Amino acid sequence: MKNLMIKLSTMLALVTVFALVFGVSSCKKDDTTTTPPAIVLDGYYVKGAACAYTDFNSKAMMKITFNENGGAVDSSLLELYIPLKAGTAGFSIVKVAGSVQTTFGPATGFGVVTAKTTDEPKLPWQRGPVSSTSTTTFNVPANGFYHVVFDTHSNRVALMRVVWGLIGAATPGGWSNDTMMTESAFNANTMTYTLTGLTLLKGEWKLRYTHGWKVELDTTNSDPTKWVKANTNFGGVLGTLVAGGPNIVNATPGIYTIVFTYTLGSGYTLTLTKTGDIPAINYSTYLMSIIGDAYTNPDGTAGDWTQNWGQSLPTVSGTDYTWTYTITFIDGKDFKFRQGNDWAGKSIGFGDVTMAGAAAANFSNDGGNFKVTGAGNYTMVLKIAAATETYTVTATKN
Repeated sequence: MKNLMIKLSTMLALVTVFALVFGVSSCKKDDTTTTPPAIVLDGYYVKGAACAYTDFNSKAMMKITFNENGGAVDSSLLELYIPLKAGTAGFSIVKVAGSVQTTFGPATGFGVVTAKTTDEPKLPWQRGPVSSTSTTTFNVPANGFYHVVFDTHSNRVALMRVVWGLIGAATPGGWSNDTMMTESAFNANTMTYTLTGLTLLKGEWKLRYTHGWKVELDTTNSDPTKWVKANTNFGGVLGTLVAGGPNIVNATPGIYTIVFTYTLGSGYTLTLTKTGDIPAINYSTYLMSIIGDAYTNPDGTAGDWTQNWGQSLPTVSGTDYTWTYTITFIDGKDFKFRQGNDWAGKSIGFGDVTMAGAAAANFSNDGGNFKVTGAGNYTMVLKIAAATETYTVTATKN
């Protein structure tokens, strides 16, 4: 009996071990043969040998952007900033809609732009029609950072080389000349632009690329309000940059290091680090005037931002400088204060000043300009306290 019990126990143990081994082997086999399907969201993708991804990747999906012509979001206007490599393999734009994939490439008429508006980028760039029947890819002439814009309504694409710079009253070149940033070595995922030792005054500025403000995608409609344009500049605030946004305001003059970084799939980050102070500015030789369309020009023509009013040197008291103007303003129009006869020098907008005086409420901010509410004759006093770099405008209605 004892021998029988030992034999039965041994057989049960063997059966248990066999069952465990079989079960583990079965589970392992099932796990290795189960592969979840790849999920590709609907949208438009940039992909190919010229960019970081040869297949669909959400980081290279184009985003809906603003139509610069009117400033409204346009669901048919898409864009993507992306590093691209030169080469014959190029890249395509592929639309995914459920199980349907449509590949777009350059059509007849797509090529280097020869006729540009004054507001468009200055370096060579490409624009034109695209087609889903095209058998060619988009190509760039050199490795670099690019802005791809697709107007799906007109089936037109613009492809611009991006080199970032700063422009504005706070920058060395004023609103006339860009202060260009240094571009990092090419990287398919991240590009960085830097400026060190930059003198940044109190005032407004923006980022823009390749010396341009916008690109035109479609201006064929007889109604100009329906034209399609894309921004090539950024404004807003440091933590939230917006294409075509309001001017960035620098409140503290000084020497700065600026780092502007783009990461594919994440977007832009911008940091400003003050590294030094600048001495008080001597404004005694600054010929300042009022410029805009809020008045009739000195020669009797309508104000059109081309002729100065009351250009003069300041009165000086220590490090305080004062300019006084008597002027008749037109209701609902705009103006600024400007040095000299162009926008290369100092300019002062509403966001730069503290308003004072009995008629201060008659002026408001209109995209950085002073907007007039209430026509009439005014005395306007601009004072710059250079020791603290603070600006005051005192407005009195006569």
